[in-house]
Amino acid sequence: MTKPEGKLMGKVIQFPAKTASDSDAAKLLKIADEIDSVILRNLDIGIVDARDIAGLLAHRLGTLMRHMDQKDKLWDVCEKVLKTQAVID
Repeated sequence: MTKPEGKLMGKVIQFPAKTASDSDAAKLLKIADEIDSVILRNLDIGIVDARDIAGLLAHRLGTLMRHMDQKDKLWDVCEKVLKTQAVID
């Protein structure tokens, strides 16, 4: 497998520091940090490709969303966030 690109070596998701004071945002930040840790640890050991992890995350998100109401509205938000974060036009 290939070594991850240098830009993936930092945190995967960056949250503005000012949101950390809000308890809900702090909880989400903790979860995001835990997810980042798992992703980065597996990229660092070099046995998993970033594309494989992206596919795995897409699969897990789809499974999570299966049990939610208003999937279409949530999908629109997820698509917008994904395209913004991935810098996709």
